[in-house]
Amino acid sequence: MKDRADEMTDKQLESFLDDLKVHPDKYTKDSEERWAWYSDPANKDEVNEQLSHMQLVMELHKARKEAGLTQEELAKRMGTKQSYIAAIERGRKNVSYSTIARFAHACGKRIAITLL
Repeated sequence: MKDRADEMTDKQLESFLDDLKVHPDKYTKDSEERWAWYSDPANKDEVNEQLSHMQLVMELHKARKEAGLTQEELAKRMGTKQSYIAAIERGRKNVSYSTIARFAHACGKRIAITLL
């Protein structure tokens, strides 16, 4: 299932999370390996880059939810497929500024960028 995370719908993700609650031991080894990688100072720059990417992903997901749109509805507004929206929201795609702008516009939002 983890290989298909980019194609998971909200309902499928909820099902996965329910399974995780019932059978957490199935995912312990992956979690330990992931934690070790994220904790390694040698990976600091890549970790920070991933965190920035995930912040963007969370904002896009939040915008869609606030607009009251399903992934399918948003995909239609953007002229793309639901699976592409799912991949964006799962952080599986590096999206261009124009895609972010189309996503925001379809959700009735504007883009504001802050450089830190």
